[in-house]
Amino acid sequence: MQSNQPHKPNHKSCRGQAAGFVFGAAAVLTSVLAMTQTSFAAEVSLSGSGTFRPPSKDQVANLPAELPFSRADLVSGRWSFSARYDDAVADADPDPYVGRFAGAIRSFRLVIGATTIDLPVDKAEIVISDGGSGFPGRESVRLQGQAMTSAGLLRLGWIQVNQQPNGTELRGPAGSLSSDRLPSAALMANLPVASAFDRFVELRIEPPGGGRPLLYLSSSKLSVTAVPASQP
Repeated sequence: MQSNQPHKPNHKSCRGQAAGFVFGAAAVLTSVLAMTQTSFAAEVSLSGSGTFRPPSKDQVANLPAELPFSRADLVSGRWSFSARYDDAVADADPDPYVGRFAGAIRSFRLVIGATTIDLPVDKAEIVISDGGSGFPGRESVRLQGQAMTSAGLLRLGWIQVNQQPNGTELRGPAGSLSSDRLPSAALMANLPVASAFDRFVELRIEPPGGGRPLLYLSSSKLSVTAVPASQP
């Protein structure tokens, strides 16, 4: 027998379908956002090569035999470095004008003469200062790492410091860096500076327990480039 009672909609079913639609839309939106974020993330290859002033014969003769490279390497006056980093790593420093990216570097290599040294990535970091750390007239880009050697602690850094006269405000968009985020690859390789000597590679080996470096090398005679890691 056919009932004459009017049909009552199943509200539970409607609510279930609506919830399913909202859940599905949210999943799609999350996927799109993830794809968008991934598309902006990229690994960058930064490399530089050049020369440094070799230590004098007397300095070389007094160096410890346990150095990780030979005296011939030092006399050559040739060195290079290369690093690969992920530009999507988040800033771990709460200072709004200092960015610290301890997990960004995927590889960090130093070559002196004929000797290659791979620095451990867990001891490497990138530090960006947009006039932070109490220096409103100074912004900097630092890619630095360290490795324990038989002679002592080796420290390596590619350092660029844009120093302006006192009273010049560089924080925010006023300077070459618009924030403490990782800058473009072009700025990582070639930050505008007031002097060519403010862009340099620095190497030091410190004896166990600290103290005066056993060896210190620094040079601004570098040609540095940065390109997407996918680029041949």
